[in-house]
Amino acid sequence: MHPETTWFGRLRSLDVRVLAAIAAALMLIIGVMWVVPTTPTSNSFTFDSARRGMESARAIDYDEVVKGAIVDGSDADFYKLSPLNAAYRIDVHLGNGSPTMIPGVRIFDAARNLVQDKTVEYIRNPGGSIDCTFLAQSSVLYYIQILSQRNTTGPYTLSVTIQQP
Repeated sequence: MHPETTWFGRLRSLDVRVLAAIAAALMLIIGVMWVVPTTPTSNSFTFDSARRGMESARAIDYDEVVKGAIVDGSDADFYKLSPLNAAYRIDVHLGNGSPTMIPGVRIFDAARNLVQDKTVEYIRNPGGSIDCTFLAQSSVLYYIQILSQRNTTGPYTLSVTIQQP
């Protein structure tokens, strides 16, 4: 019997790149099947994006220190500031608790208009903290979005204070 006529002989005569491609494809398929849930309700799979929107923003008080964490590159935390009776300057301080996280702060009004964006200037400053000030109009609700850039993660503290006129 010739060695290349057996199943093992034909397998040995294949190019190693073909075997590597077959192994990589099998590992990918097995990895995806391992991650995708196979429970009775797995046919109704939904992403957890609802908790990361303005609709579920956490209300915070002025002069309150809030601790939070960005846990993955798609994570963003939203906070809601109650409207004031008059126009004031608002100071926002984000204390970065990680030497590698690249933070970002965005401030939106109730109509979801961007009031302030503190992301671009911090892209080359991992571990940096952010301080920003904006003029809050009277009777307007504001949202603060805390995010990380370039898939960095870490803990942070947020404080919002009112500057007296």
